[in-house]
Amino acid sequence: MDELMRQKLPADNNNEKQELTCSVLFTNPKFNPQKLSSGDELNSVTRLVSKTEDLELDRVFNGFSKDGSTSSLNRSLFEFGHNFEDVEGWLKMEQPPKDHLGTVLRYMIQNHLKTTVQIDINKMYFNCHFIVLQVYSRFFSELKQIPLLVTLPEDLVSQKAFMLIYKWMLSDDPVLDRRYIVEIFVAATYLRIGDLQAHCWQYFDDPQYYDEDSACMLYVETHYHPALDVVRNVMLTRINKFLLTFVATKDFLDLPLSHLMFLLSSDRICVNTEIEVFFIVVRWLGHDWSKRSAHAQRLVTCIRFSLMPLWYLLYVRREEVHQLVKELISLPEVDHEINESISKITSRMYEEKIAAMEGNDTLAEEYIIESKPQPHRTWIYDLKCSYYHCVGCPNTREIRFSHFEDYLTELQQCSLDHWSKVEFVDPYTKTNCCCPKKKLMEYSLSDTSN
Repeated sequence: MDELMRQKLPADNNNEKQELTCSVLFTNPKFNPQKLSSGDELNSVTRLVSKTEDLELDRVFNGFSKDGSTSSLNRSLFEFGHNFEDVEGWLKMEQPPKDHLGTVLRYMIQNHLKTTVQIDINKMYFNCHFIVLQVYSRFFSELKQIPLLVTLPEDLVSQKAFMLIYKWMLSDDPVLDRRYIVEIFVAATYLRIGDLQAHCWQYFDDPQYYDEDSACMLYVETHYHPALDVVRNVMLTRINKFLLTFVATKDFLDLPLSHLMFLLSSDRICVNTEIEVFFIVVRWLGHDWSKRSAHAQRLVTCIRFSLMPLWYLLYVRREEVHQLVKELISLPEVDHEINESISKITSRMYEEKIAAMEGNDTLAEEYIIESKPQPHRTWIYDLKCSYYHCVGCPNTREIRFSHFEDYLTELQQCSLDHWSKVEFVDPYTKTNCCCPKKKLMEYSLSDTSN
């Protein structure tokens, strides 16, 4: 820190009239005034000034003359032995009060008195103490010269963020404002304020403060800040129950491909049916089909067709009317996945039926293990979802992309906490959805008559 306050020496090092330089002397935490020796005090002063020999410090602290010699003819009062230093009771005298240096410095700093640098952010000037900025910010501490003016880019350090950061530096117990935490984190990253970045991460890391809807809000808020990519990735992992509400917004349409694939590859996302995952892909691709159609094959790999209802897979290729859905279904990869899934589902149903007839549940379990089924999503039942059916219900054949669009419109009009009220569904619990036997019989009769 000596370098921070040292005045610049003259260019000519041979100049005999060099100015005295000054440095800051920090208090030693192990300092004990009761045990201070003259040698310690002398060493302290030599760190304070540059030419201690001119002050005759040896004589002052050790009580002998500068040259150490005496003259029998020309002797001073000091050499006779007279001095005014050894006065009885001198150190016992009650000293007048004096303001503590720390108190005075804090008052000056907090009231912005005698500031040493100006920070310019888009023509707004902040009068600051440079030493305060250097204590916390590597950006300022690594500057080779002490400037009178520093200009910062407003896109990385906003005026509001800098004001709050400087307030944070001056506070003993700082608290971050939720409204500006993104701006603060971006600025702290640019200014390399490690303690402040850690302070922000305490909030980011805690799902109590950022989870589901709040995590999604932070994800959207940090969209245009490359410095926050790591934060965005963390928030993305917490969008599960809130996913469908997010899909209903225009912000979802700006989702990068890699982030969309991450979401759709997760077991934790909450959906009413795997068909919705397929429709989510359709919605994202359809926003800019000319540019995004090239990503269709990659996105298809995120869809778990074998988790879709068998009835839907059997009828979607001939009854879906949405042009983009038909476009995707016509892809060889999708057509193959649908056929494979139909085969797997029917084989599993057959094995389960055989096992049930024989009363051998172990056989069915062994088949399931051998077939290596895809892991389930986190299934939910939302009362607002008009097309909800259990996976074995034949009415799933009637689900269309237009129904999904209506559902998203419904979600836009729901209460802000609607997403938190949906029910979780156990995929292994059998339900009598829509009285399937009755519905199947009605459908068979109508199909026969046609």
